Amino acid sequence: MAHPLLHWRYLTREAGHRWKRTALTVFGIAMAVTLVLLLDVLGRAFIDVSTLPFKSLSADLLVQRSATKQALPDQMGVILPYSAQPISRTEQERLANEDGVSAANGFVLLWNLGRGRFYTISGLDLAAGPPYLGPAKIRDWMFKGRIARPASHEVVVERHYGAFYRIKPGAKVTFNGQEFTVTGVVDIQGGGQFVASNFYMDINEARALAGLPPDAVNQVFLKVANIDRTEAIKKRIAGWLPQASIVSSGSMLQLFGGISQVIGRFHGIAILGGALAAAALIATLLSGAMAERRKEAAILRTVGWSRRQTQRQLIGEATLQGLIGGALALVFLAVALAALSHVELQIPASMGGENPASFAKGAFQAPPESVALPVSATIWDWLLPPILAALYCAATGLVVSARLTVGSLWRTIRG
Repeated sequence: MAHPLLHWRYLTREAGHRWKRTALTVFGIAMAVTLVLLLDVLGRAFIDVSTLPFKSLSADLLVQRSATKQALPDQMGVILPYSAQPISRTEQERLANEDGVSAANGFVLLWNLGRGRFYTISGLDLAAGPPYLGPAKIRDWMFKGRIARPASHEVVVERHYGAFYRIKPGAKVTFNGQEFTVTGVVDIQGGGQFVASNFYMDINEARALAGLPPDAVNQVFLKVANIDRTEAIKKRIAGWLPQASIVSSGSMLQLFGGISQVIGRFHGIAILGGALAAAALIATLLSGAMAERRKEAAILRTVGWSRRQTQRQLIGEATLQGLIGGALALVFLAVALAALSHVELQIPASMGGENPASFAKGAFQAPPESVALPVSATIWDWLLPPILAALYCAATGLVVSARLTVGSLWRTIRG
């Protein structure tokens, strides 16, 4: 009569007899698997948060040119920011034709450093059609009133700024001695506040305020065809555009700092490191648990079990522990997802030093936007852990049991 592959009754009896060791091993496997799962889930969540502002702007890169040196402005009033100096028409065309770039839009960003309030102005081509990138998205975000018209001395105001200073449609505002009429209020959505301005007007009128040539801009938003090539395109542009300052989702991760930046920027490396640590922990737990079975394995062989049959039994026990540990890890993951879904991150209204309000005492500061950490698990996060844990424990059990069943029975029992 052929022996069964596994003696299930003996397996369950042995697990219950050494229940403390079994519980410790299963719990350790579950914690190790949960560690890897959370690193993956958190990495994806931080990446999603960092790309949220760009998704809302339908762009992937913001290209600007920094000044060669920082000094006090030659004149007060409406000026170009130090971080956004002119980009020529030729450079705009090269950016738009960069390999991997599917769309590009240029804008004019201005600061007011004159008397009274500090504020920012964005100039956009109000007559242009889609695709709408960057500040051009305000067409979709009108909260009240209507969009300004080209060459009409009209502007729209950002909602928070307008509420702070009680600026409503129909109000008059003055820039460099020129009067403009407020025609609407725009509500920036989905993390786009980090590049929001206080006022929006026709690009040619913005150029006239700053004394720029008719075709110059100082901000270019780019849409990348393949998101995976974003950083490569960023490096290429930095290689040929003098004093390039390029903001991407990777730049946004720096705003969160700490562990979020590490997990988000080095997602793959973090998972690999966590997986190696988890594998080492599981191997240690299984080796310790199976080492206690050395004498029992020898006794089983003295009562007629073959070396292969004994080894199969030990591998089966390790596999079952891995399967249960992997299933328990899913319970831990569900609890962690429920807890992490209540965590909120603050997306600042601007990059550090990118807005005069950052260093102007008493100036209007747009409030940071709170977003819930977008944690989620895929179908593979629920299916693979028990299977992979069981397979790894089986492989570990194979290696460890092979060492346990080597040598004479008497030497093993006496030892």
